[in-house]
Amino acid sequence: MEKKTMYIAIFAVVIVALFIIEPFAIGMLQSAGKAQGASGEGSASSSLDGTASASITIVRYEPYLIVSGNASGIEAVKERLVAEGLATYAMWSGDSMVLSLKSSKDVPAAASEFEEANASALATAYISTSPKVTVTGGDGAVSEAEGTSMSMQMRPVYEEGSTHEAQFAVRVDGGQVTGMGSVSIMPSVVSGAQAEAMVSSPPQATYSVAVAWKGRAMAKQLAAESGAAYKERSFVYAANASKEALDIAVAGNPYVTGTQPGIVSVQNSYTDSEEIGRALLAGGYAAVFPDSIATFSNGSGRQAAEALVANLTAANISASLSADWAGKILVPSVLSKDGRSYFGPSGGIELLIEGTGAPAENVTSMNVSVDFEAAGSRIVRVTAVNPA
Repeated sequence: MEKKTMYIAIFAVVIVALFIIEPFAIGMLQSAGKAQGASGEGSASSSLDGTASASITIVRYEPYLIVSGNASGIEAVKERLVAEGLATYAMWSGDSMVLSLKSSKDVPAAASEFEEANASALATAYISTSPKVTVTGGDGAVSEAEGTSMSMQMRPVYEEGSTHEAQFAVRVDGGQVTGMGSVSIMPSVVSGAQAEAMVSSPPQATYSVAVAWKGRAMAKQLAAESGAAYKERSFVYAANASKEALDIAVAGNPYVTGTQPGIVSVQNSYTDSEEIGRALLAGGYAAVFPDSIATFSNGSGRQAAEALVANLTAANISASLSADWAGKILVPSVLSKDGRSYFGPSGGIELLIEGTGAPAENVTSMNVSVDFEAAGSRIVRVTAVNPA
């Protein structure tokens, strides 16, 4: 079987991303320069503090970085950037290094190298909003204001000239944005990046045997003898029923041991589903009878589960076998889509994957299609992985 098809039958769309970076946010509320042709200061009565969603453009960066964190790593990156001719000089100021770069266009790439060395990098960016900004005040009032431009320090993960959708706090005076901050740039959505992932933790399966409601008590001993963990469900679901309504519906029935909203508990030995079904239906509720579950998670779980199903069937107890598995894969640190590269941690992106059915054995790698969110060229969150 080809490597790319090994998991096709069992790979689940459900994943849990172990690699997540918090949504990108920059800035505090600060004064913004007036846009050309803007009106005057305006009166206090026309002032509005609120939030806005609009496009912002990273116009340019100042050609320097402020770097802090891993001092030895910072020094190593600085030496490399100087040797490559990208940086001109650097100086320490307290616990931070100020690094001067030859070109402002190199700011994002240089910052990425420092982050790979476990350091943080900030740059001064000049940003501009769209010409018109719709602002919603705290009282729900909505106002359209003229956009603006300003400078602020930020983590430089975006290229110069790039435009992004953002949310931010804003102050409006006389129809003009005069202050903005707490800028959160929305991540871009990338779908279908192809990659070869390594299996970092082979899938481990848990096998379950579902026992029909009427056979739950009889199955208990057989499940114990098989070494299973057994959850006997001696209750009946009645959706949307209150405790008071259920007390009325099953009043006087000796097999009932208790009620709670949506649930009637019964004696373990009680098996007359027709009787309790009629009682609940008379009260206007449909009865649902849950299976009891025996689970096996050891290395011989599959064989033990199959043997239990055979024993239950021989005892005229209805039962069925299912399997769930979980494992981990390592997606490459660089993913490409439509000619553009996106970067995650240098060691790769580890993901927990889950599926149903028996997992494939002795698989070391697999071809996958990855959906993710990106801040500029940085991968911030994996949203889905499917077999390619």
